[in-house]
Amino acid sequence: MIAAIKAFFTTNALRVAAWCTAALSFLGILLAARRAGRNAERVDALETQSENVRKSHEVQDKNRRTLADGDAAERLRDKWSRD
Repeated sequence: MIAAIKAFFTTNALRVAAWCTAALSFLGILLAARRAGRNAERVDALETQSENVRKSHEVQDKNRRTLADGDAAERLRDKWSRD
């Protein structure tokens, strides 16, 4: 049995090496594509988060400018109670 396996590998060593190389290359390509997809998702998430933070800051700045007028700020600082 061992002799048959040894004979197979000695006669077909180049074929086996070629198939192993092809399989490893294919797996490498799949892993690289997977990694690229993950990085693209991270970039998209960061861009979305950055846009959301920018909009939030714009709203906060607008509110600060509006409240600095005086009357609106005083009304918001008043103690509220329901009648």
